[in-house]
Amino acid sequence: MSTQLSLSALTLLIGGCGPKATTPTAAPEQAAVEAPAPAPAPTSSATNAADIQWTPVYPDKPEGPMMALVNGNPKEGAFTAVVKLPAGHASPLHTHPANLQGIVLSGTVTNGRTAEDAASITAGSMWTQAADEVHYTGCTEEADCIFVGRMEGAMGTTPSETAAEASTMTVTAAADIVYSPVNPEKPEGPGMLQTSGDMKTGPFTALVSFPAGATSPKHSHSATYSGVVVSGSVSHGADAMDAGSYWTQIGGEVHTTGCASEEACVFFVAMEGAMDMVPAEAPAEAPAEAPAE
Repeated sequence: MSTQLSLSALTLLIGGCGPKATTPTAAPEQAAVEAPAPAPAPTSSATNAADIQWTPVYPDKPEGPMMALVNGNPKEGAFTAVVKLPAGHASPLHTHPANLQGIVLSGTVTNGRTAEDAASITAGSMWTQAADEVHYTGCTEEADCIFVGRMEGAMGTTPSETAAEASTMTVTAAADIVYSPVNPEKPEGPGMLQTSGDMKTGPFTALVSFPAGATSPKHSHSATYSGVVVSGSVSHGADAMDAGSYWTQIGGEVHTTGCASEEACVFFVAMEGAMDMVPAEAPAEAPAEAPAE
């Protein structure tokens, strides 16, 4: 084993045993450690249907289903996406490890126990598919199918060779969807149908119906949420967005939402916390009445 001599010992060997003054050496300067740049703060965003950048759901099948991620991460947990199935698409039997809910935006989706037993689900209608249940999903040949899908966990598609003995899928036609007033004191205002979670505690998902021509006053929500237009022309901020468009609204930011079309607008929301509405401006107080003489 070799022994390295210190600078002091080496000086004694060269200059003899007598003491000798040496000039102290400055400690080497250490490079300044830069603090990592903080992650950029999330921002609100909006994507019009015509500007969607589709990506294959399965990279090895670029001609198959496509999707645009709205929020979440399909590899890790709950997520929302706009999905496009090519006209005539027929998936093999498969399962997902999480519950799925879908709302058709255009075309006719077919979903069920098998291709032969599948129900036809038209625009504005919704369906649910239980986790781990073998099922078939397809699209009729008349046109591409586009739907908003919400999965309460990672996608995790697993092929299956055996059909389920029975299907627990539910289908609700657009005409049968019942909305409850967001504000019970204003039954003619926006309505909501909670589709998962608990809007009082959050997170939750819901369908919202907005009256034609109505616009909300400026307000904010404590929680961040994402929305996908199902029908009508939703005005969120400066632009009106048609079916298939989607946006994300950061919690605490003041905004307005309305319906710019002649018919009621419907959109899907996935909110990361409880539902609340904070007015941007306090309502003016009614003038006090003069005391009676």
